[in-house]
Amino acid sequence: MRFKIGDRLAYPFYGAGVVEDITECEILGEKREYYVLAFTGNRLRVNIPTDKAEESGLRPLITADRLPEVYGRFQKEVVLEGETWSKRNKTSMDKLRGGDILEAVEVYKYFRLRERTRNLSAGENKIYKGVYNALVSELALVENVSTGEIDARLDDIFAQL
Repeated sequence: MRFKIGDRLAYPFYGAGVVEDITECEILGEKREYYVLAFTGNRLRVNIPTDKAEESGLRPLITADRLPEVYGRFQKEVVLEGETWSKRNKTSMDKLRGGDILEAVEVYKYFRLRERTRNLSAGENKIYKGVYNALVSELALVENVSTGEIDARLDDIFAQL
C-alpha cells in the first residue's frame, strides 16, 4: 500500500502518527525512499523505508466503524503463552510486530491485569507502556478526543474486569 503526505497511520510500538514527508536518502551508497512519520503528542520523527512499510507493520488507522470491535476485545479472555517472562515477552512482541490493533488490545489487557497481582519485570513494563501509548494515541485520533479521555475510558473498562 502506498501512503501520501498527510495520511494518518499506526506504527507498532510507536502509535499514531502522520506522514509528514516522503524523502529520498542515500545511506551507504544506496538511495531509498522513506516515509517521515511524525507522532502526535511529541517531537518524535521516524523514517520508514517505503518498500518495507507493510512488513514493518505500518498501516492506516482503524476506522470508526471498528471501534466496537476494538472495545469489545477487552471483554474477551486473554492468554499469553509462556511460563517465563522471556517467553511471554517474545509472544507479546510477536503479536505487536504485526500491527493488528486487536492483538495490541490483547497484549495491553494481559499486562494491565497482570500488574494488578504482581510487579512486572522491566521488559514487561516496557512492552506494557509502549502498547498503552500506541493504543491510546490511535484511539484518540480515530475518535477525535484527548488521550486523557481514552485513558479514563480504559480505567472504566478495567474497573469492571
